[in-house]
Amino acid sequence: MKLAAKLSLLVFLSAASSGAQALPAGRESATRWLLDAETGTDAALGYKVPHVGFGSSIEQSLGTRIELDGGLSFSPDKKIITNDGSSLLIKSSGRFWITQRFAITGGLERSNLWTSQFSKAAWLPSVGIAIRESSLGMPGRLYFSYLFPTGCQWGAGCPIQSNREMGPVGYWEKRTYSHFRVGFQIGYYRILNQGNPLQPSIGRTGEWSGDVHVVTRYEFHGSSLDNAY
Repeated sequence: MKLAAKLSLLVFLSAASSGAQALPAGRESATRWLLDAETGTDAALGYKVPHVGFGSSIEQSLGTRIELDGGLSFSPDKKIITNDGSSLLIKSSGRFWITQRFAITGGLERSNLWTSQFSKAAWLPSVGIAIRESSLGMPGRLYFSYLFPTGCQWGAGCPIQSNREMGPVGYWEKRTYSHFRVGFQIGYYRILNQGNPLQPSIGRTGEWSGDVHVVTRYEFHGSSLDNAY
């Protein structure tokens, strides 16, 4: 095990070293503010169609290798079972570019839902990769990540059980103009239904569901279409 760990570390450091010359030479620390809007469907997650969300985000690049993002997204989507509701998503993520085109990513989101009958909140941690690409003559990025389950399941301190959401998420974003980006997201999740806390031995049933979103973003600090972002 120790030998495998040392070999893995050596491979990682070698990739980082070889990618140092491939990173954009003129890319320096920068801050970008964006306005975000999205639409699509969250019907499989128990929401009425269509899904609508809007918010803002900030991107901070620290030199050529590290990027940090944060943002807020509000959605007035109604839950099917209550016919009302609203939600707020607080997002944060980071990327480390090993080469010019390949990065490892990590993220943490806080999802909050309010309805007339109940309120729920959950943490959504994820890890994944990012790939720079330039298809269709426009710079873009491909993101692949995996959500890990969190939240309570049983006990007096768990009146509403967590859905324990987990699964893969893909996101493809293109810079279509100097100030505009367009993205497409699809997620496929395993979600647990509410169980009986008085009979935990029975367990909880689960099902696979997903969402599809089209995202538009306005970047106040526009960049050239000839450069990667």
